[in-house]
Amino acid sequence: MGATEGIILSLISIVGWIVIGIRVMRTCEVSGVSNGWLAFIPFLNFTRWARLSGRNPWWTLLWIFPIAGYIFSLICLGGVSRFNGTQRPWFWVYLVTVIVSIAGAGAFSGFVYGVIAIIVTLIGLYASWMIFDPSKPIAEAK
Repeated sequence: MGATEGIILSLISIVGWIVIGIRVMRTCEVSGVSNGWLAFIPFLNFTRWARLSGRNPWWTLLWIFPIAGYIFSLICLGGVSRFNGTQRPWFWVYLVTVIVSIAGAGAFSGFVYGVIAIIVTLIGLYASWMIFDPSKPIAEAK
């Protein structure tokens, strides 16, 4: 991946972090989950995902082991999407983007990887946007 693709991917990731953080915070507010502002703090944002999916936030410690952390994140997103009714197709779109991101790092290189990474990141951000829908409060999350 070249410098240009890296800068674009970094900017997309930063803007995505902020936008999805706002979306998660709003979803926490309408669902009655406390401390929604934690959505902006790395690692602690997963505690909000856990609360929204009805799981214990201490399970976030699984992120010590990255593969277990990814699996826990997917479980939480699955719970959120199931509770607010956005399970199909957005959870599955997000799942595919995670798999492509991990597999693509080893399968591609250079410009092709940069373009694929940018496209996959945008699709994953949109899927996250659709999953954390504050117009659909999550009553089970309390």
